[in-house]
Amino acid sequence: MHDVVDEPVLDELSRAECLELLAGHRVGRIAVATPGASPLIAPVNYLLDGDVVVFRSGPGSKLRALRGTPVSFQLDEIDETRHTGWSVLVKGAAYEATRWETDHLDLPTWAPGDRGHWVRVVPAVITGRRLRVPGRFVDLGGYL
Repeated sequence: MHDVVDEPVLDELSRAECLELLAGHRVGRIAVATPGASPLIAPVNYLLDGDVVVFRSGPGSKLRALRGTPVSFQLDEIDETRHTGWSVLVKGAAYEATRWETDHLDLPTWAPGDRGHWVRVVPAVITGRRLRVPGRFVDLGGYL
């Protein structure tokens, strides 16, 4: 008999793997510290321009909070049934982009309202991890 041994493994992803995952998805979360309050974390639809995360924003609290403050951008995918998944974290600085930095980009907004402000998150660090269960067979006496 065979049985599957499920020993979870946590792998570090290379920068290239992280960029590939970022390029292959369209929604992540931007996180920014807000003085005297809880951090602001908001989902955004985005695209990857080289290694820079780009999203559009309205003129509200998210745009105000990211000016001059370190930010993080996270993307992940979780399989709750198999207890596996991956996560990519971009730490860096965000700023409101100029037109010449974004005119070549096609990024329709998903949320309603004014989203005329383009934001670029320039990475200082890009890291990622993958949780997997390789599943190997163990012989338990020849019965299948």
